[in-house]
Amino acid sequence: MAFLCSAVVSAACSTFAGQSEPTSTPADSKPAATPTPAAAKIASTEALIGAMHGRYNGKFFKTTSFLQNNTVFTTTGEEQKSQWYEHLEAPGKLRIAFLPAAQRSGLVQVDDRVASFDNGIRIDFRPSVNPLLLLTVDVYSAPAANILRGLDSLGVDRSIIRTDEWEGRPVYVVGAKAGDSTSSQMWVDSERLRLVRFVQRDRRGERTIVSDMRVKSYRDIEGYEVPTEFVVLRNGRTVWREQRADIRLNDPLPPEVFDQARWRDVPVPN
Repeated sequence: MAFLCSAVVSAACSTFAGQSEPTSTPADSKPAATPTPAAAKIASTEALIGAMHGRYNGKFFKTTSFLQNNTVFTTTGEEQKSQWYEHLEAPGKLRIAFLPAAQRSGLVQVDDRVASFDNGIRIDFRPSVNPLLLLTVDVYSAPAANILRGLDSLGVDRSIIRTDEWEGRPVYVVGAKAGDSTSSQMWVDSERLRLVRFVQRDRRGERTIVSDMRVKSYRDIEGYEVPTEFVVLRNGRTVWREQRADIRLNDPLPPEVFDQARWRDVPVPN
């Protein structure tokens, strides 16, 4: 969830705060339930969040751990590779260890607070809403009011909801009218009720940065639909890709995994 860093910072994931573009504005229990009929129209953001929650509530994983393979695509055409090891618990908990583990760097997010670590020392602690954590995990387990507050914090105009099409499938779009590619907005598959795209508009100093985050794949793992690949575009160019491997679901995670005071105590696979 790297750009989960970016939001996190999108911790993950909304993310890659360190890889900014020189320019700012862009181009534009288990099995999942069966899809809802396309005829069942949803007319408000509140109803959409309620439908997403209702579809997968009790049918979504509680915890997951995985290796994340990251690629930064530079303006010169280079590909910079990195790996993170992540633990996630729904709702609202994320731990990312930057590999190799010996550097003891990474972050811990609990709800809307993120602590960042470098060489085992906490260097930052700030409020942050991670859109991918919020809308691919928490939406299925947290109260709807929490998700709606998160959308407000992300600058999504909940009064705007419309239908559209994305990669040949019908979607609901919240936060932007047709033709608006730069306002903060979420795109949800209207039949599967899963996030497929999130556009985040963010101010960094004098610059406006728009990150177009896309969920490229979901896989059925142990009867759960798990997002496994994300990409981020700016100005129509792919700048980030993250791919999950060695995915483990519903393993019990001890409390110290998400305790920033015990950052050094949690072992990390190399």
